[in-house]
Amino acid sequence: MHRIGVTCTATAVALVVAGTSTAATYRVRWGDTLTGIAAAHGTTVSALAAANGLKPSRILLEGTVLNVPGGGGGGGSYRVQPGDTLSGIAARYGTSAAALARANGLASPDFILAGWTLSISGGIAPGTASPSTAAAAWSAEASIDAWSAHYGVDARLARALAWMESGYQPGVVSHAGAVGVMQVTPPAWLYVENVLLGTSVPRTPDGNVRIGVALLSHLLHAFGGDERLALAAYYQGERSVRTRGVLPTSELYVDDILALKSRV
Repeated sequence: MHRIGVTCTATAVALVVAGTSTAATYRVRWGDTLTGIAAAHGTTVSALAAANGLKPSRILLEGTVLNVPGGGGGGGSYRVQPGDTLSGIAARYGTSAAALARANGLASPDFILAGWTLSISGGIAPGTASPSTAAAAWSAEASIDAWSAHYGVDARLARALAWMESGYQPGVVSHAGAVGVMQVTPPAWLYVENVLLGTSVPRTPDGNVRIGVALLSHLLHAFGGDERLALAAYYQGERSVRTRGVLPTSELYVDDILALKSRV
C-alpha cells in the first residue's frame, strides 16, 4: 500500500510499550517519534537528537530515556500533526478534549487542523497520565490484534505489515495519499467498504486498521494463504501480482515484513 519507508527514515520510530516523563527527561512510548516528542515539548528534532547524542535516523529502543532540551511538565504548547485528534492529544497530556477546546477557544472539539499550535496549560506531561486515562487511550497494536482475530488473520503478520507501513503511526500520510497505520489509499478504502464488507467504516485510526486487516484477509484468501503473494499484492496491487508476478521492488518489502513477523 505504497510503502513510505518507515524503517531507517529521518523520523526515528520508538518500538516501546509505555513510558513516563519528568521535567527534563522523557521515556519514549509505543509509536512515539523524535518529531512528535520534539513538537510536544516545544523543541526541534535536531536539538533533541543532539541532546541525546543520536542521529535522527536511529531507531529508539524500549525504555530509552531522552533528555529534553527545555522540556517541562504540564503547560506549554503542542503543534498539531497530520492525523491528530483533540481526544488523542488530550490523552497524551492527561487532560480532556473538552478542556483543551476551552483552553484554546475552539468551537468544536471534533475539528482541528495540522499546523495549529494548541495551549496545553492545565495538562500534564506526556506519559504521566493516570492509569485510567492511559487505559482509555487508543492502541494501534490492540486494534490490530482485535481486527486480526475478527477476520482470521495471523496477528503477527498484520502487526509486521503495519509496522513496515507506518510504524503504528495513525497520522502518517504518504506521497501517494495512503494514510494511517495500515497506509490505506482512498480507492482501497472504498473497495474494502463497498466490495469486501458492504458497509461503511468510520474514518478513524481504528477504522483504518479494520480496512487494512480486512484487505489483508481478502488477499490471503485470494492467494490460497500464500503470505508472500498476499503481502506483495498489498504493496503493488492484486491485479499486478496476478498479471506480472511479484515485482523486484516488492521482494525486499515482503522479506522485511516476514522478518519482522517474529519480532513484533
